[in-house]
Amino acid sequence: MSGFAEYRPGAGRQVVDVVVRAAVDADLTRCAELIVSRTGGPVDVRRARLVADLERPDRYTVVAEIDGEVVGYALVLRHQISPTDPPNTAPGGYYLIGLIVAPEHRRHGIGELLTQERIRWTAERADEVYYFANVANGATLDLHLSFGFTEVTRDFSFPNAPLKPGTCVLLRAPISR
Repeated sequence: MSGFAEYRPGAGRQVVDVVVRAAVDADLTRCAELIVSRTGGPVDVRRARLVADLERPDRYTVVAEIDGEVVGYALVLRHQISPTDPPNTAPGGYYLIGLIVAPEHRRHGIGELLTQERIRWTAERADEVYYFANVANGATLDLHLSFGFTEVTRDFSFPNAPLKPGTCVLLRAPISR
């Protein structure tokens, strides 16, 4: 099992009433549960990282909720290159990362709404945005291509990301203000 959403291009979208908003502390346990359902690990450790993300002004955590229940999570962060980073480190800038929607709520356009909101927030700070994904994750790649992302490289590293050479693609999209 890859942990990615099942790739079903052209699948019918169900309409639901979704609220997309900035995350607050009360959302973080549910966000951590969503993350570890895909990546594994302890919820409390993941929650602690999410608390740290909320405290940083160069990061934006966003959630999607249906009937008051958090069903999706996503983050945008600002990456800065360090002099000690390897030469193939991804460029500095804002990155969309961590898009996760609960399996029972996929195919409702929630990932699109979370991505749209993160791009809106980033547009207030930058003229472009980056994203990287595993090349096998067709669902997320198609989603991001629909927002104008294009491939930059497949030969890159990103701090603290367990990327295996040749398995991921770095994409970039211009942002209109």
